[in-house]
Amino acid sequence: MQRRRVAAAMVFAVVTLVPPAWGSPAQDYMLYCQGCHGDQAQGVPGKVPPLAGSRALFMRSAAGRDYLLRVPGAANSALTDAQLTAVLNWLAESFPPAGAAAPAPPPFTVAELAKARRLPLASVQETRRAVVRALAASGPAPPDAY
Repeated sequence: MQRRRVAAAMVFAVVTLVPPAWGSPAQDYMLYCQGCHGDQAQGVPGKVPPLAGSRALFMRSAAGRDYLLRVPGAANSALTDAQLTAVLNWLAESFPPAGAAAPAPPPFTVAELAKARRLPLASVQETRRAVVRALAASGPAPPDAY
């Protein structure tokens, strides 16, 4: 009986101390984001913003990048900084803006995400509108509302 307890304790220790293997960004999107944003990152009109076609547009400016990293879905995500960084970069690459001829924006870094996501946005919609207006003044921009 004592051996079983020791063996069970050892198995429990290994299971709890060894972190789970990370999935791919696509798998993490499916598990943590797809339920709200949809299987093609299309969002829900009037309720959930589309991610398809807009990530790369926001990533064109410092204010847009900051916005993406501080929206509640990103800031409060259960994903680690590294996982969330990979998902956001995967989204920008996998769902680019339609007819985008401009070069791809630089990918997010883990350090950039870790710094920004800890500072919640005071007003998500107001910030989005301001960022979109600034982006529209210099090129293509996502819609200011969803």
